[in-house]
Amino acid sequence: MNPNLLKQLAVVVKQGSISAAAEQLFITQPTLTRALQQLEQRVGAPLLKRTRYGVTPTDIGARLAQIGERILAETEQGDEVIRQWHSGYDNQFAIGIDPLWEYATVADMTRRLLDQKRYVFHCRVGSAATQMEWMQNGELDFLLAPAHLSVVQGSLEREVVFRDRSGVFAGKKSPLVGLQRPLTTEELQQQRWLIAGASAGFLSNIEDPGAQQAARIAFTGGIRSVIQLLNSTDLLVRLPARLALMTGEIAPEQLIQLTDQQGARRDIALWSRAQDSERPDSQKVREFIREWVIGLDQSAGEFGLDL
Repeated sequence: MNPNLLKQLAVVVKQGSISAAAEQLFITQPTLTRALQQLEQRVGAPLLKRTRYGVTPTDIGARLAQIGERILAETEQGDEVIRQWHSGYDNQFAIGIDPLWEYATVADMTRRLLDQKRYVFHCRVGSAATQMEWMQNGELDFLLAPAHLSVVQGSLEREVVFRDRSGVFAGKKSPLVGLQRPLTTEELQQQRWLIAGASAGFLSNIEDPGAQQAARIAFTGGIRSVIQLLNSTDLLVRLPARLALMTGEIAPEQLIQLTDQQGARRDIALWSRAQDSERPDSQKVREFIREWVIGLDQSAGEFGLDL
């Protein structure tokens, strides 16, 4: 089967219009129509349904369009590899990044990555579960994510490179902000909570504040909304305390002292694939990331946390 036909079908489905797809593909509408007819003859069934609003795919049309989308993506990636080669870059590495890590370290991280003149870096931000799936599927070369992930790790290697503990933070409108004494679990039970990060999917007994009022909102895969709420409400949330304070968006007095529990460890680990351990370029980049993050761990403030 001609892969170009599948690519053209994917564009038609995405645009919902043959004329718009032809314009995007820089071909005439009759030429595109003939290509679709050729593909339909190969399949032996219609690929598109005409409606008053344009075209939509049939079941088989949708399945073939998905394959066409993947071909388009691979073609674009190939074009980018050629551009990188002409620009003098040796290789590209995909790095998965925890959302809070990205928010807290973006300036230093960007500067460090740009200092690596021989390589191109693709930074992908997402929830821990999504990132781990990408890692196991080979879509990432490295991952900076929580070390405590309770997932099937397979052939992945992990090294803790940044120390942290979870902490309870109160929104700026909470009367708990700036309180000069530790709070008990019973006092925490009376507060309003939101849930963020990995805890939004699976709170452990240690991390569960035991709130009598269940959290009514949860966020995964992002941190900006959580920080905004901490600046505008009285809600409480558990976050990796050191990274949260390193953002500069959360005040130290918003970190609540507790009487009967210490925050669980929320260290950041550098994850990599064991199969890449023999690749010289991969090892060089891994060592660069490792040294940078460990250096950051040693130089960043500890905010009085027991690390």
